[in-house]
Amino acid sequence: MNQIEHIIDPNRLLLVWRAGANAQCRTRRVVAEIVKSPDSDGLTLRYTKGTPDFENAKGEGFLGYPAFDLKQAEHTHNVLDSFIRRLPPRKRDDFPNYLSRHRLPIHQSISDLALLAYTNAKLPSDGFELYPDLTNARPPFELVFEVAGFRHQDVRSSEDIYIGDPIVLKSEPDNPHDGFAVAVYHSGAKIGYIDRAQSPAFSEWMRKGYSLNASVERINGKPERPLVYIYLTVR
Repeated sequence: MNQIEHIIDPNRLLLVWRAGANAQCRTRRVVAEIVKSPDSDGLTLRYTKGTPDFENAKGEGFLGYPAFDLKQAEHTHNVLDSFIRRLPPRKRDDFPNYLSRHRLPIHQSISDLALLAYTNAKLPSDGFELYPDLTNARPPFELVFEVAGFRHQDVRSSEDIYIGDPIVLKSEPDNPHDGFAVAVYHSGAKIGYIDRAQSPAFSEWMRKGYSLNASVERINGKPERPLVYIYLTVR
C-alpha cells in the first residue's frame, strides 16, 4: 500500500466549488483562497471576486460558502473551525483509519492546514473541496489526486484500469483551455487531466525536470461517473 511520507505543509489553500450532479457544467472553480493571517495565528478567507473562475461559478449557481457571506470579500472569524468541522474529530477512535484511507501516516504530527489539503475536506452534501497551493512546493513529497475529466475522454470505462498501473503525465502547452495543461495517460491512452487549479504547479515541476512517478491509487465513484485517483511521488 502506498503511503505519504513527505508532507507538504501549505501556507495557502484554494477553496474549489462545482455545481451539483444535474448541472450542465461541472467544472471545478476556484472561488476563494484561505491563507494564514499575517498578524495572528488565525486564517483569512478571501473570495476571488473578479477572476474568471469566480464569475463563471456565480453564473453556475455559486452563492458563497455557507459560513461566510458572499457580500463580504474577506473573512477572519472562525475560518479554520468552519473547515475543520468537515473532518472527523482527531479524538475519534477510528481517526487513524481515516488517515490511512488518505495514505497519511498515523504516527506523524500533521498540521490542520496539511490535513485539510491532503483530505480535500470533501463532503457528499455539497460541491466544495480544498486544494493545497503547490506553487512553492519543493521535493521530495507525495500526493494523491483525482484525474479530472475522466468521463469526458474517449475511454470506454474504468474496467481496464487497475490499481498499481503506471501513469504518464504529459504537458500540453498548446491546449486552448489551459496553457498549463498536463494530461494523464494510461497504457498510451489519455484518461484525463490534472485539475486546472493545480496544473500550473505540475507544469512547472516538469519544466524543472523533477522526477514525477505516478500510478493508479484507487478507482471508485458510480458506474456512470467512475473516479480514478493517482498516487504521485515527486523527487
